Amino acid sequence: MDQDDGLTAVDNLVTQFNTYEDFLDSQITTVDLYYLEDESLARQLVELGYRGTGEIVTREDFEARKAAIEVARLAERTQKK
Repeated sequence: MDQDDGLTAVDNLVTQFNTYEDFLDSQITTVDLYYLEDESLARQLVELGYRGTGEIVTREDFEARKAAIEVARLAERTQKK
């Protein structure tokens, strides 16, 4: 997998979720919550990469990609006008 494929995967993740917490919640399973009994702890484990069902993305990466995508969308809208 080259670098461009990785960026595209992160971009897809970022566009799917409104907030970083929504992204973390999507990685938590019901079994995780059953055993941990704490959503905050489950989120921390996903954030650290110890648990989860998908790709590890830091909060900084998520927010940076979200901002970059928004800038690109605004530039595209401006160009169309």
